[in-house]
Amino acid sequence: MPVIPEPRPRVGYATVVFLILAFPAVAFHVRLFPHENKPGRMIFNCSVSVGRRYFLEHSSFSTSLYFQVEPRSGELYIQKTVPCHKKKKFPNPFLLFVGVQLWPSVSSSVKYISIPILLNFRDLKCRNNIFPREVQNEFLEAVVDGVMDKKSANGSFLTCWEKSQEILSLSHILPLTQLKGCDIVWNSPTQDGYSIEVNGGQLVANKNFCTATLMWTVVLNFHVVCSDDSYLQPMRIHFHRTSQRGRLRRSTSNQPPLFGKPMYQVTVPEEVEGGYSVVNVTATDPDGDRVSYTLHAALDSRSQRLFEIDSSSGQVKTTTHLDREFMNIHYLRITAIDDRWPLSTGTTTIQVSVSDRNDHTPVFEQPTYVASVRELSPIGSTVITVRATDQDIGENAQLEYSILNPTGDNDVFHIDANTGIVTLGTKLDRETTAYYSLLVQATDRGRDPEQRSAVAAIEISVLDDNDNSPQFTGRTYLIHVPEDIEWESRPVIAVVKAEDKDRGVNAAIRYAIIGGNTQGHFSIDSQSGEISVVSALDYETVRSYRLIIRAQDGGQPSRSNTSSVILQVLDANDNDPKFYTSVIQDSVSEGVPVGHSVLRVQAYDADDGPNSEIIYSILPTEQSIPFEVDSMSGWILTTDELDREKNSFYDFEVMAKDRGSPSRSSTASVIIRVQDINDNDPIFDPKNYGASVSEIDPPGTPVVGVTATDKDEEPRLIYHISEGNHRGRFNIIHQNREGLISVAQPLDYKIDKKFILTVTATDAGGRYDTATVHINVTDANTHRPVFERVPYIASVPEDAAIGTTVLVVEASDGDVGENARISYFIEDNPEFTIDSTTGAISTSQPLDRELNAAFVLVITAQDHGNPSLSDTINVEVEVLDVNDNPPNFVLPSYSASIREDVVVGSSVLQVSASDKDIGLSGQVRYTFSGGDDGDGAFIVEPTSGIIRTNQLLDRESVSLYRLTVHAVDRGASPLSSAASITVYIEDVNDNPPRFDTDIVKMFVSENSPIGSLVGEIMATDPDEGSNADIFYSIVGGPDADKFNLISRNGGPAELYTKTYLDYETSKKKYAIAVRAASPPLRNDVEVNIWVIDVNDNAPRLRDFVIIFNQHKNHFPYNPIGKIPASDADVTDRLRYKFLSGNNANLLMLNETTGELSLSPHLDTNVPLHAVMEVSVFDNLNNTEIRNTSESREI
Repeated sequence: MPVIPEPRPRVGYATVVFLILAFPAVAFHVRLFPHENKPGRMIFNCSVSVGRRYFLEHSSFSTSLYFQVEPRSGELYIQKTVPCHKKKKFPNPFLLFVGVQLWPSVSSSVKYISIPILLNFRDLKCRNNIFPREVQNEFLEAVVDGVMDKKSANGSFLTCWEKSQEILSLSHILPLTQLKGCDIVWNSPTQDGYSIEVNGGQLVANKNFCTATLMWTVVLNFHVVCSDDSYLQPMRIHFHRTSQRGRLRRSTSNQPPLFGKPMYQVTVPEEVEGGYSVVNVTATDPDGDRVSYTLHAALDSRSQRLFEIDSSSGQVKTTTHLDREFMNIHYLRITAIDDRWPLSTGTTTIQVSVSDRNDHTPVFEQPTYVASVRELSPIGSTVITVRATDQDIGENAQLEYSILNPTGDNDVFHIDANTGIVTLGTKLDRETTAYYSLLVQATDRGRDPEQRSAVAAIEISVLDDNDNSPQFTGRTYLIHVPEDIEWESRPVIAVVKAEDKDRGVNAAIRYAIIGGNTQGHFSIDSQSGEISVVSALDYETVRSYRLIIRAQDGGQPSRSNTSSVILQVLDANDNDPKFYTSVIQDSVSEGVPVGHSVLRVQAYDADDGPNSEIIYSILPTEQSIPFEVDSMSGWILTTDELDREKNSFYDFEVMAKDRGSPSRSSTASVIIRVQDINDNDPIFDPKNYGASVSEIDPPGTPVVGVTATDKDEEPRLIYHISEGNHRGRFNIIHQNREGLISVAQPLDYKIDKKFILTVTATDAGGRYDTATVHINVTDANTHRPVFERVPYIASVPEDAAIGTTVLVVEASDGDVGENARISYFIEDNPEFTIDSTTGAISTSQPLDRELNAAFVLVITAQDHGNPSLSDTINVEVEVLDVNDNPPNFVLPSYSASIREDVVVGSSVLQVSASDKDIGLSGQVRYTFSGGDDGDGAFIVEPTSGIIRTNQLLDRESVSLYRLTVHAVDRGASPLSSAASITVYIEDVNDNPPRFDTDIVKMFVSENSPIGSLVGEIMATDPDEGSNADIFYSIVGGPDADKFNLISRNGGPAELYTKTYLDYETSKKKYAIAVRAASPPLRNDVEVNIWVIDVNDNAPRLRDFVIIFNQHKNHFPYNPIGKIPASDADVTDRLRYKFLSGNNANLLMLNETTGELSLSPHLDTNVPLHAVMEVSVFDNLNNTEIRNTSESREI
């Protein structure tokens, strides 16, 4: 770098821009352990100072998808777990860059910084787990401006510094928040002429020097020393200088330079390197003077640093790359200044439009979208709308959406390429797939230099609908329960289990016994399905139960299923055997052989199985008896010959004992008399008997008595049923000289309706006769009604008319006659009624699904027996929705504020409405159709209700919008409701101050004291608040040093004189340039101050002589001249008057113009000599002179 030593004094000023650029070189180290590699984890704080905007540089797909930097705080976050094991995407270590810029409203010398960050993944899955020490470094990058320069003797411009002068505070470009607790050790730069202060990190000059070079470089390093790490970080600084030349004196007589056009319109490509030639503007000077050029930002001060002009050639170039998204149009005021005194200038304006380049990647509003969709949503239903924006324009900002992973399960979703609306392509089944993860891509249509795209994730949860009924693990359960179970402790005898593939309340199952528990012996736990015994069982009364168990989920409407539980009661030995009579008497002939059957003892046992199997025995007696009993049949047989003469009477006890464990028994007395020989047959009369018995008559109930007679002495007849006693239902005993038939076992009308018994009467000698007994079994009310086709589930529209039949229930009864005639009843339920005969259930009141979506009706079927029996079931009635409810907005009105400079598509607010209906009738879409969208300024997303801008906004045109949005359901006959929205447009400083005219003319009287008020200068700003505050200043013009401008807050600026003004000098007009600024916007106006003449000079007049040579016949009647008076004040109006010497009116005077005419009286041949006094008056000053007039004849 050439260095020209120069002394310190300088004139003129210029700007030097410092560029700290990054070239392949270590970055700031960050270690990431596995537990830190999580979404939302802050891994580095890039914050350097306030007023900065932070962004990811060189953002690849991987960088933008997995990392995010907070634009205001500079905090760098992981937004998605980084798959560091993917070596192609994420080499370990992984390098990324964070760019730092100023917000437009913030002023600072440090304009731009690029921070390299080196991430090392300390994960066993990743390679290079040892932190690298030999990694190639990356330079820290920044842009800084603000250094003066001077002009050398040869006319060139130099940048100069004095020894120890601060050039740059290096700490302003370091992320010190992140490096807190670390020491920074600076090394000296590699270039001569620079040094680093150890304390404070200041870049300073170590000697006086100047340079004419436009760009030069400083390279330096600093050590970062932390408790757990240390490394060397390089920094490279590039300086760039632009000069601004001072003014030159010009000659006094001067004409302004002239440009060829009042405005030049040019276009500059975005992102081209600095030094790009924008346009060459030249002005010609009518006087032929040399012209130099200056450049000023006309409307926005931010344009100033982006352009430069060659002061000699008028060549306008960029100083750095332009960013259309930062500012798309620049207005530059070019001033041409000649080199003659007084200065004369000419101006023109350049409108620089920045053409768009595809330099911005689309950005999704959210990196990850979370959505849910009901599994029964119809095909075509909108799931979510994703939206990305692109700061570019035209095709570079036209986005196409696509799903990156559309195969497999994800083929159920489609995305609209233009709108980003994700819809259902096929039906969903949450029980098959409950969660989907989509990657959606937004790709612009740019080609310069290439298309750009962004990726976002959509996490879609399928919300469960109650589309599955509970399923029992078994259709029928068979349970055995002993009848003597200790029911007081409510023992659990069975557990039923049902499962529901749904989830949540839709899978929450409750159990209930809806049939077969008419006597209330059982209960079921509604949660666990445990069935318990709650009252005593009696096998002898009911031997089995068939319970109908319902499993019902908690959905709305609910779904249910049923299963049967068959409970078989196991007999317990709880009944003693019972003889049909406690004393049994009979007789036997003494001549019967050994083994003769004398009589039959019979007992019955109400138990079952071994508990009812009876063994007979004769209890021991004191004396031996010639009898024995058949243990199985109960027949008493002779064991020895009988001899009436020895013993005519026997009395002993027979025991009946069951086979239960422990066994139970009872006894009966048997009395046998021994008779003489029998020689007559018994005879029945009548031979036929008839009787009836109810099926519910218990064992032991007498049915009919039969009688036979025998002519023998003291006949002892034995009766027994010899035929027709199927299943041993009857028994016969000898009692009171007849055979009494009684019920031996429980009867069943459905099995045996009639018995034809053959009864045999046998005397002691074995003689017998038979009779026929007809026994009819009559029906008793032994069967309860049983409902058919359970469970009953029905549905009815909520708008069903009163009297609409919902369903018909039906029960059957195994009895006959009145015992089988059934009537139906419904428990108190005002919405429904039931026909007692047919079982038809119908509506009795209007229904409203939104109040009651389902009903459980308790229906009873009762027979007409005496006593009557009944059965009860639950009937589930689902009320079907009809579209009878309009959507309701959460709020009746909404309000929001939004900046006027937001991009099209920005979110304003979100409205929300709900509909009490369900299905399509409850699905709400939003629209401005039929409402007010602010003349197209806003749109509403149909599914989300997000209100977005549809046009660019301008608060100065419309500051408030009153919108009306409608929520419409999707029912067959759609219903809707409306809500009002008030949108306030927030002002941004987007309008420069405006002057009413291009040139402001002002007037000031000459001789006004210094400090006199010339006038007020006022511009207007259509913005509001602080954005409309205007600050005035004098920024140029040849006479800028002669006036002072005082800016009043909220009012016009006042212009005061700083010098003495004299109209009578050659300068009667002064020109200055006044700037009205609303930073960063501004506007300049030319102000011309005209000096007004005042009467500060007396008329000037001297004595004069009039000589009139009269020629005969040639007398002058016209004016011959004027009084020779003058006044330096151009505005004075002089008045003339003769004071004396013209009493004869020889001269005629026009008192206004001062013209003199001769009186006709002088047309004589008489000579005249007269002396007159003349006065000249300018309304303030009076001057008197003498006039001598002489007339001569010729």
